[in-house]
Amino acid sequence: MHGMVNKKHGATVILLSLLLLGMDGRPREGDELRQLGERRAQLAARIEALKQEQDFLLFQKSFAGSDSKYLLLDLRAGKGVLKYRNRVLRNFEFPRAKKNILSAMKKSVVTLSGKIDGSPRRRQLVFTDPILIIQSKHAPLSSGKDRHGTRILLSTKDLGAIFFAMEPGSMAYIMD
Repeated sequence: MHGMVNKKHGATVILLSLLLLGMDGRPREGDELRQLGERRAQLAARIEALKQEQDFLLFQKSFAGSDSKYLLLDLRAGKGVLKYRNRVLRNFEFPRAKKNILSAMKKSVVTLSGKIDGSPRRRQLVFTDPILIIQSKHAPLSSGKDRHGTRILLSTKDLGAIFFAMEPGSMAYIMD
């Protein structure tokens, strides 16, 4: 009788071990492929972020020894910086860009193609590829209704400082 109990326990242990063998916590092949796909997507996003960071650092490095002033514009945060070499000349703020503008203005470098002078409220800095216009937030509505390009509205004081610091050909780095 003692041997029969051992056989029942032995058979039960073998049966349970067979059932639990498939439940060892390892993901199945389909789960492994899904996890591999997710990991690839994460790595691709990380590579893209590192490339953008490298582009930004190369942009700043190109101005480290030059005699040019340049702008850094963070459209999402509504902040900008006027820099000369690696020194900050002026920090400024502007209204945050709307989502449709953020999608149209990807991270890029734009070149100052023209300056429109006039009264402090009518001054404009015009950048190309894509078109970006920096003007006073106190400008008359007629000058702000042009459908072409993205507009950044600054205080008259900030615009004046940037307007006289930048020359045609100056660069601006747009961060989204």
